[in-house]
Amino acid sequence: MNSLTKDSFMECARHGMQKPAFICKHLRNGRSLGFFVPDEAPTEEEPWKEAWCRVCEQVRINEGSWNDRSELFAGVMPICEACYEEIRQRNQLA
Repeated sequence: MNSLTKDSFMECARHGMQKPAFICKHLRNGRSLGFFVPDEAPTEEEPWKEAWCRVCEQVRINEGSWNDRSELFAGVMPICEACYEEIRQRNQLA
């Protein structure tokens, strides 16, 4: 993916042109894996939604923060915002 700006869009095979979002690789096809998001909401300059699973959250905690090791484990990948919402619904724990 090229450099992102606040006005970036991406083409999704299922949803057409959408804003990008980012998830850990585990959430893409997962179910009931937990759905963690940053404490701070997206900003105007960095409006992208982000999420990761319970296992990635534990690795992040063990590492003390996001760093090379925790980010490598997460394998962050871009998806569209519509896919993000579907994935959120599948992975949120009751």
